[in-house]
Amino acid sequence: MTQLWPEGVPIEVEAADGLPLAFRWQQRRHAVRAIAEQWVIRDEWWREELWRHYFQVETGDALLCVLYHDLLAGCWLLERVYD
Repeated sequence: MTQLWPEGVPIEVEAADGLPLAFRWQQRRHAVRAIAEQWVIRDEWWREELWRHYFQVETGDALLCVLYHDLLAGCWLLERVYD
């Protein structure tokens, strides 16, 4: 079952040059095997300012996830895990 957290779940991310290499979720380290897609959303004029760099990643243990780096707050969050 796909899990979605619209506000995101805070995660620890190992990154290099702004790209995620691995992240910790549910007390496990998940190595990023591939970045399938990435996009940036910057929105500020009609609501609270938002600036995020999203990544759809595939992990070495076969998870497909969407995580993002909140570029304003400087934190990483997990938004979705596909089954």
